[in-house]
Parts: sequence; C-alpha cells; structure tokens
Amino acid sequence: MSEQLPRFGALVVETLRTPRDAARRVIALNLPERVGWEALALGILLTVVIFGIPVELYLRDASDEEAEFVTQVWGNPLVVTIGQAINSVVMVFAIDIIGRLFGGQGNRAGAVSLVAWHQIFILAVGVAGVMVGTVVPFVLSLVVIGLIVLWFFVLTQFICALHGFTNSLAVFGMVLLSMISIGFLVTIVNGILIAIFLGGSPNV
Repeated sequence: MSEQLPRFGALVVETLRTPRDAARRVIALNLPERVGWEALALGILLTVVIFGIPVELYLRDASDEEAEFVTQVWGNPLVVTIGQAINSVVMVFAIDIIGRLFGGQGNRAGAVSLVAWHQIFILAVGVAGVMVGTVVPFVLSLVVIGLIVLWFFVLTQFICALHGFTNSLAVFGMVLLSMISIGFLVTIVNGILIAIFLGGSPNV
C-alpha cells in the first residue's frame, strides 16, 4: 500500500464533498484485489443486517401486498445477500470492462476497491439518513430520493477518477444505460432466486 488507511469519518466527508478526490485516495492505497473483494463482502453483509432489521420492524404489520412482499424477501437474508452480491459483482466487472472499452485507464483491483467503498459509504449515509427520518418522519421520503441521487452521482465521479474520464455527463449516461441493461438481467436472476427460496412465480 502506498498510503496509510484514511480515517473512516474523514473519508465519508471527503466523499460527500469531493468524491473524485476520495476515489483517488482509495485507488492510491493500491489494495490487493482480494482485499477489495473482502471489503465488498463485508459491506454487503453489513447492508443486509443493518437495513434488514428496520424493514422487518416497520413493515411486518403492513397490510398491502407490496409491503408484505418486501418483508417476505428481507425476511430471508440469504436471498437478499445473494441478490446484493450479484449486483455488486456485475457492477465491478461492468465498471472495469466497459470503462476500458471506452479508453479508460483503470483496472479491476481499483474497480472493486471503489465499489466496496461506494457500498460502505452509501450504507453509512443511509443509516444517518434513516436516523434523521426516524426523528423527523416527513423528511424520510426526501432522504430516500437524496440517497438515490447520491448513489448515481458518487458512482459517476468514482468511474471518472478510476479511468481518467473528464466528461461526467457522458459517464453518467454510460452508467445509466449500463445499469438499465444489467439491471434487467439481474432482476431476472433475482426473481428466479426468490421463486426458488420463497416459492411461487418469479416477480420479474
């Protein structure tokens, strides 16, 4: 590693303020690809555990079918974990391969490190947002919208930093199109997994 590990809180703040600089800091660590995958696995497990609890608590008594379905899915941590893992692995390879096809200079080790940090960063911000939403319930919907926007914005800046791209708008378009295409395939796989583990027809 060429740099010392940055403090968690400082890196979260830097990612909020200047995500490209934060990405460059993560890349400069030169983490082995294996460490990146381990960090990503940890982020996925923490996401499933931390967000699975409030979903179960808040939606378990809901009467509408959509809420019941969400509760049923999150009630099976294995299904959620596999789904999250598939999404993350596909994202790593898409960022690496598609980025280099467009002339990017990044590599898979950098891609997996950034996806791992992206996962953990969004989790940290999401937890903070949910805590605020618990105290002030009417802002919870704004928090959710903000997280979605932040997810795409930070990922776009991370890809720019990894591959040396300068046109954020073009990268965002690439991300959006890639996520739509890949998301369609991942949704089918997740639907099959849900059908296998929960029974019934895949909801795709």
